[in-house]
Amino acid sequence: MDTYSEEQVDQILRYALAKKTDGQALTRKQVYEIASDMGVSQADFLSAVQEWQSNLSVSREQSDFDKYKKKSFQSNLLKYAIVNSFFVALNFFTSGNIGWATYPLLFWGLGVALDAWVTYQSESVEYEKQFQKWRRKQKRDQLTAQITGKLTTSLEEWLKPSKSP
Repeated sequence: MDTYSEEQVDQILRYALAKKTDGQALTRKQVYEIASDMGVSQADFLSAVQEWQSNLSVSREQSDFDKYKKKSFQSNLLKYAIVNSFFVALNFFTSGNIGWATYPLLFWGLGVALDAWVTYQSESVEYEKQFQKWRRKQKRDQLTAQITGKLTTSLEEWLKPSKSP
């Protein structure tokens, strides 16, 4: 009798579902019926749906964070290129060689290289720390915007001149 790992079962069931549905989306009820046929209880199914939705939300946030990090890195790289080009040109035109301009070029370049490593290395502890920090800031900013909006609306209504008959 053949035995399969959890990953292999997952892959086999994905192929089977893909053939059954011909690429069409399934409703929640249809997915539950399939799970029920496999012996999955309603409580386990609902728990799995919740976990999947939570993981999907985190995955979207990580994607947004990655875009933010890459945009920030590209901005820093552009600043590095512009400023150091100016330094090299200034140094070359004033003294005829590139002397002191190599120091900011190298030391700032080291910082840019480390920033690139952190930006494109998404499987590290540092990445996770930065992601959690960014996530807290996003939630704080969202809450601040909601409070500001409600406060502004309340103040506008309170200060609104009342119409007298």
